[in-house]
Amino acid sequence: MSANDFKSALGKRKSRLGALQAQLKKESKAASFEDTRFWKLEHQDGNGNAIIRFLPEAKGEDAPWVKYHRHEFKGQGGWVMDNCPTSIGEKCPICEANSLLWNEGGDDNEKLARDRKRKLKYVSNILVITDPANPENEGKIFLYQYGKMIFDMIDAKINPPEPEFKGEVQKEAVDVFDFFDGCNFRLRMKKKGGGYPTYESSEFDMSSPLAETEEEMEQIWNSQYALTEFSSPEFFKSYDELNERFQKVVTGNSAPSKPIETVEEHIVSQPKQKKQPDFVAKSDRVTTPEPIATVNDDDDEMAFFNKLAEE
Repeated sequence: MSANDFKSALGKRKSRLGALQAQLKKESKAASFEDTRFWKLEHQDGNGNAIIRFLPEAKGEDAPWVKYHRHEFKGQGGWVMDNCPTSIGEKCPICEANSLLWNEGGDDNEKLARDRKRKLKYVSNILVITDPANPENEGKIFLYQYGKMIFDMIDAKINPPEPEFKGEVQKEAVDVFDFFDGCNFRLRMKKKGGGYPTYESSEFDMSSPLAETEEEMEQIWNSQYALTEFSSPEFFKSYDELNERFQKVVTGNSAPSKPIETVEEHIVSQPKQKKQPDFVAKSDRVTTPEPIATVNDDDDEMAFFNKLAEE
């Protein structure tokens, strides 16, 4: 190395330090299963409660939530706990494998496809008002991941449905994310029949200001986390990376690039006349079976499976 090269390298010390810090931070997040930015409701045997406040969009962002899909299931080789690239319009090897199972038909294949299906997730900023299990969280801002059941409660407050009966008063629309007119949310988890927890008894309080002064509100707003990372390509594994993990979990071993060939070995063959499940409509209409109760109250994937099967 020449003297000039050495001087040039010395000149890059400060920028290199910043790059190393950013890389280590990124790797730390990727390697950790526990992101301390996220708040979770701690429960005892499926029962728990807390009061939280959903916060408005962070500085420079357009919406107070972001949504995506995840795959969460266990196989011979461990767990798949990965984001589904269909969330950003990319192909997913797990969804492709599920479409094969669904198209083959039969109770075993359909159950396996349901177990491995993508699950709808939302993430918002929240302020924890009360947390009986962890009082140290109170007054702090976190990210909160939740499912369709809670999102539907938010939707019902912002877009209240038409009165079911004549003479009933139309409920007023409420922006639950608003600093001044928003609502605290009483989050209640209860164990339901079959051992599944549910949030169906959760509810919003009456509208109230988030804090006593605008200065406090501004401080909270400035402390929120950006949500853009959850919709960026870096938040999702590549097709090959996800397929490698999927194959290892399904078979217990790492597998080559093509997911379909390996998955077909696990498909339970059905008689030809039952190639298409009886309850799947052959027209544009889709008949939905009884929903499966889950912790996240996932959205139904019938239409998604059918679309993949037709492609």
